[in-house]
This record gives sequence, C-alpha cells and structure tokens, in this order.
Amino acid sequence: MTEDEKTNNETTENKADLDINIEDVVHADIVEITNGGANQVQAKEVTLRQAGANHIEAELVQIQQGGAVAVEAEKVEITEGGVVFASCGTVEMTASRAAIVISDGNATISQSGVPVLGVKGNAQIDQSGVVVMAANNVTLEQNNNVVFLLAKNVGGEVNTQFGPKESAVFGILAGLTAGLVVLSGALFSKKRKK
Repeated sequence: MTEDEKTNNETTENKADLDINIEDVVHADIVEITNGGANQVQAKEVTLRQAGANHIEAELVQIQQGGAVAVEAEKVEITEGGVVFASCGTVEMTASRAAIVISDGNATISQSGVPVLGVKGNAQIDQSGVVVMAANNVTLEQNNNVVFLLAKNVGGEVNTQFGPKESAVFGILAGLTAGLVVLSGALFSKKRKK
C-alpha cells in the first residue's frame, strides 16, 4: 500500500467510528450535555448547555442556550433556549421560545415567546408574547402581548388585542371563511362524481 492509500484507509476507519445510531436512548440519573446532542434522554436530571435533544423524559430539565423537540418533566427551566413541545409540572422560561407548553403547575415566563400556553396553576408573564393562553390565575407584569386569554383571574397590566367590536368581526370572518371552505368542498366533490 502506498502512503496515500494508508491515510485514506485510516480516515475511512475513523469515520466509521464516529457514526452515531440515532435510535440510541441515553439512560442515567444525571445527564449533562455540552455542545452536543442526543436523540432520546431518560434521566432524573438533564442539563443541556448549547446542546440539543429530540425527546427528554426527566424530573428536572435545564436548557441553557440549547433546544429540544419534546420535553416531559416535572420541572423545566429554559434560559435563552427553545422547545417545540413541553409537558411539565412547572416551567420557568427566560429569554426563550417554545411552540406549545402545557403545565400542570405554575408557569413563569419572562422575555419569552410562547404561541400556545396552558397552565393549570398560576401564570406569571413579564415582557413576553403569547398567542393563546389558558390558565387559572394570570399575572401580567409589563410590556406583554397576549392575543387570546382564558383565565379565571387576571391581574396586572392588560392590553387587549381584541375588544368587543374586533372579536365580533373576527368571529364573523372566521365563520364565513369556514363556511366558504365547506361549501367549495361540497361543490367540487359533486362535480367529480358526475
């Protein structure tokens, strides 16, 4: 073998060693991942620092400048990170983003964005944006934007995006749009049958 063939062969062997099976599940009491990633993690405590994971099941999940697709945990703390879906007991978010958060306990959201937030307990929102929020008790601090809010008790500074007139117009337009979609579907399906 020439020297080039040996180097090329060694490089191929090293690449084979680096292959990671995405089906692997990490099981441990405490998992800390820095500048890396994992497919599935099952542990008591999980800490991601500039790291990511597809699915996490744990009692405590801490994400710092990282992200996860799905998180199931008793407590979730996210700082400058992101989550697509979180189902948890309590959640604390600071300067973070999440698509859907469902909390059985309390939620503290600060300088973050959450399109859908469901909280059985108390929700404290500060300088954040939420599209749809349902909670038992909501405390809105300053500079918040909430489009749809369903709550038993609301305290703090509330700036409504939809007043009574806007809500009526929105309902009428949504109803008309849905009716047109159903009607056009019925008309086009009859033409195909002929």
